[in-house]
Amino acid sequence: MKKLYKIIASCIMLFLLCNCGSRFSEQDQLKVYNYYVKKANQYNAQEDYRAAVKYSDKAIDITDTLAIAYRMKGIALYHLNVIDDALFNFNEVINLEGKTSDAFKNRAIIYLKNDKAYFLSDIQTYLKHHPNDNEALNMRATYYQDAYNYANEIAFRTIKYN
Repeated sequence: MKKLYKIIASCIMLFLLCNCGSRFSEQDQLKVYNYYVKKANQYNAQEDYRAAVKYSDKAIDITDTLAIAYRMKGIALYHLNVIDDALFNFNEVINLEGKTSDAFKNRAIIYLKNDKAYFLSDIQTYLKHHPNDNEALNMRATYYQDAYNYANEIAFRTIKYN
């Protein structure tokens, strides 16, 4: 019975998506968009990242002016280790939401692993607007600790070998 319900719901959503022209209101399109975003979020939670990307793309096809689908897609792509595309999607979120966007944290996580030069800027921007995020505070502290240890190691080696 559940399987039949899912098939029927999918067919209805597909019908609405294919016919989201001038005959359907923005409200109807938004309902379909929200359905796809919800599915993408569910698949991200289940760690089925390929399905999350698929549903995010369907939502973006409906409208590319809302950030949530780009965020869901960026998260899924990050977990699939498609880093450049994940960065693109987080950049889109930041462009749509502005300087208070949560996506600065997502982008900082990527930079922390790959390009530490940009990490500090993004995490500082994020913490300026979200100062109580303990995870972000810990990431910044770890970054500073690693930088301090690295500087000490370089100084030690310079003194020792010179």
